[in-house]
Amino acid sequence: MVEWSGTEERLCGFGDSDRTSLDVEGWQPGGNPPALSARVDATAVGSLRAIRLPDGEPLLARGATRRLDEETLPEGVHEVAVDAGLETRVAFEGPASVEDEAGGAWLRFPEPTPVTVGFRESRSPREMVTVPATAAGLATAVTAASRTHRTAGPERSHPGYRPRTPRVAFGHEARTDLAPDDDRPTVTVPERPTAVLVAAPLAYYIGADVETGDGPPTLRADGFRHTFDPLPAFAEAVGGLLRGLCALDVRLRSVPGETGALSVGVGDAERLRAAPPVERLRAVVESDADLGWTWPLATYVDDDVENGRYLPYLLDRLSLVHPAAASELDPQALLKRSLDEFFRGETASVEAVDPSLADGRFHAWRGEGTPVEAFTLLGTGGAGIEASAEAGFDVDVVCNDEAMRSEGAVAEVYRRRLAGRSVDVRVHERLTTAELSALLERPTDLVHFIGHCEVDGVVCPDGHLAAADLETCGTEAFFLNACGSYHEGYDLVRRGATVGAVTLTTVLDEQAVAVGTIFAELLAGGFAFDRAMSLARGEIIAGRDYVVVGDGTHRLRPPRGDAGVFDVERTDDGFAVGYDATAPDGAGRRYRDPFDDCERACGVPTRASLAPAELRDLFERHRSPVRYEGELRWTDDLAREMTDL
Repeated sequence: MVEWSGTEERLCGFGDSDRTSLDVEGWQPGGNPPALSARVDATAVGSLRAIRLPDGEPLLARGATRRLDEETLPEGVHEVAVDAGLETRVAFEGPASVEDEAGGAWLRFPEPTPVTVGFRESRSPREMVTVPATAAGLATAVTAASRTHRTAGPERSHPGYRPRTPRVAFGHEARTDLAPDDDRPTVTVPERPTAVLVAAPLAYYIGADVETGDGPPTLRADGFRHTFDPLPAFAEAVGGLLRGLCALDVRLRSVPGETGALSVGVGDAERLRAAPPVERLRAVVESDADLGWTWPLATYVDDDVENGRYLPYLLDRLSLVHPAAASELDPQALLKRSLDEFFRGETASVEAVDPSLADGRFHAWRGEGTPVEAFTLLGTGGAGIEASAEAGFDVDVVCNDEAMRSEGAVAEVYRRRLAGRSVDVRVHERLTTAELSALLERPTDLVHFIGHCEVDGVVCPDGHLAAADLETCGTEAFFLNACGSYHEGYDLVRRGATVGAVTLTTVLDEQAVAVGTIFAELLAGGFAFDRAMSLARGEIIAGRDYVVVGDGTHRLRPPRGDAGVFDVERTDDGFAVGYDATAPDGAGRRYRDPFDDCERACGVPTRASLAPAELRDLFERHRSPVRYEGELRWTDDLAREMTDL
């Protein structure tokens, strides 16, 4: 995962092994610049007067590719690319001038100009640790991950400073390069896989070794000892400590591309900034200050050692971990209906459960049953498919239901929201089982299916296609907008897909069209799968019918900027406006408050009261979803409608 951050004077890209720092003049986030033509891992959108390109060979990458020298670029859309460490791309509308200087050429504009800056990294495979399939083996894997940090300072709260953690494989003997280290903190937990996984995020973050043993869970360090109550209270306590410590570190850190330390409110900031993680944790334990915020992601696991395969997924995202617990779902909760003529077909039954959810904005499930309001974590733990830098986006829209042809308009949604990139949106109608099978098995970014799903599989003109019969699934992501498609989506992920959206039961055609259109807008806008589905299902009455299987943090493409959502309500003298930039993989990030331009931690929403003209100006500067008068819209659409406000 590549991260970025920016201030008025600097833009930075953070990869797993490389970083790029770009001097800029007058950077301000927002605006509507041209999109990049090639795929990147992270995208910053804003306006500036000048940007120093990385030291390397700058190429004009849109149209006829050629090297740039000191020259003036005319009016029109241009894209400059530099392959140096992190590949860096800048898209803009000219005119602009290129001035060659030592350390990298400057790209200058006659006035503040909107630009899109993208970063991309070519990654090597993750390292792997092999451990016995036991709780003690998992503890060894957590210890290996906790030793990957490159800094002991509060900068480790920034996702760009945390390297990818090793994959976990099970074998008869542990194969790691770990040597005993008495200087590290030690977390001791009961010999249960659940206990190890619950402790893992905090132990990893503070760089602790993990071991199993008798007695209550305990954290020991030089001059510090903290004893926890048993599960499930252990999970709540560990989560509280991690939230508090990470919140403190987000405030303390000084990272290139950010404005520096924020207000702390706990102890001596300078001393804490230089202290090891356990000392900062001690300050959190001893302080009465509320440093927490709404944590982005919580994952729920049962007591199965096989869940250890998801350890890198949990640690890379700093997910809190809780024991999985659920109750039977109230049959009325899914709003089952009795009018068969409104349904799409006879569907396979799903035994949905109502999970007991802890504090968190998004939730992943590795327990028994099919949860509502949480995504079922399956597959490879979000490894994803590595696309080439020049690859475009491939989206296939399949309409196998004549009555649902109106939803086929989502093809235009994908084309419009992905405009400016190399994108191929193909529309298919009435695919046979053989044709649909071939489509799902070939590599593509997204298959958006509209039609029926019944007990025997997805409905085609010549019969049913069962996903379990596919040899492999080549599509990275999918949306099966068909009644009761959960089992088919589950099998598509088992066959190789990264993530998919599905339904638990029968859904009304009108509601299916609404969800499909909104979901497409959000995916193409760079929102994570589960966040996009959470927003889309909030627009219909039977929203709990729709769930996500696989890696709910996966995106079709990186967002433009912070990927925040506005919420607007009318008041007597204007508008009350809220903004939330929380993403399921956003632990430790900061975002720029669109109202006062200050940095805040993701998970901390912000609000302001705006006059009509101020709201229109805000919408013109930020391309984001907005809940306005009970409907989810987009700021660019609303801005055009607000000229009379």
